[in-house]
Amino acid sequence: MKVFEIITEHCEGDSKEITTTQLYVTCNTNLIEDVAKYYAVHCEQYEKDLKSVREVITIVENIVM
Repeated sequence: MKVFEIITEHCEGDSKEITTTQLYVTCNTNLIEDVAKYYAVHCEQYEKDLKSVREVITIVENIVM
């Protein structure tokens, strides 16, 4: 499983102050392209700017017996 970091920016209401949001998400396909496409649409719908999508960690289960 891969974990991706999403960074977005937006302004609240009439404020000129920029709010930065940092999210950590997973994706069933483990593809950064799918995550980027999803958040590009999400940001367009909610009037946010998508600043960054990157893979931050890969989780591998390893059981030693």
